[in-house]
Amino acid sequence: MFGGFYIGDEKTVESVLSSLLDILLLYRSLVRNLSTTLYLRGEMGKITIVNNTKDKITVSIGDTGESGGAGFYEIASKYSDTWQRNLLQVCYVLRADNGNTEVFVGEPGKTYQIGEAGNIMIMNEVTIVNNTNEKITVSITDTGENGQLEFFEIASKSSSAWKRNSLQVCYVLRTDNGKTEVVVVKPGKKYQID
Repeated sequence: MFGGFYIGDEKTVESVLSSLLDILLLYRSLVRNLSTTLYLRGEMGKITIVNNTKDKITVSIGDTGESGGAGFYEIASKYSDTWQRNLLQVCYVLRADNGNTEVFVGEPGKTYQIGEAGNIMIMNEVTIVNNTNEKITVSITDTGENGQLEFFEIASKSSSAWKRNSLQVCYVLRTDNGKTEVVVVKPGKKYQID
């Protein structure tokens, strides 16, 4: 008997247990890999918007699948506001400084900087922009983080982002001049390689 029903000999039990273990490990792996985009009911997060512009911004964070309501809220220059959300939401930001509306998907647990170099910056990402006329190869350490040190190519006039939560060392191998640049990078910042 196994779990209230008969499944055969000992070999069958081992096979069933082995299969169940494989399924559990696969599930755990999937949940870990999707943890940045999968939000289970009841696991609330915060979406924070920081106003780095020289004027106020007006913000609305969607409430799809949430209780409460989406409204429009003003955030003064150099201030921030936070919304409790447990699902990905559409965020609207009306900028008084240039009259533009920025629209993006807000993820619970992240902070978004509005007005930094005219772009939305995610606080736990390091962005490297390749402004050279040749590809570059980049590696960013993962000190105190999960992940492995790997090298990635960034094509000319392109960019790439890495999720990091603390200061890291970035190695940039340049194809155009054969030099290696070493930079300490901070999450929430964009680094230009010229």
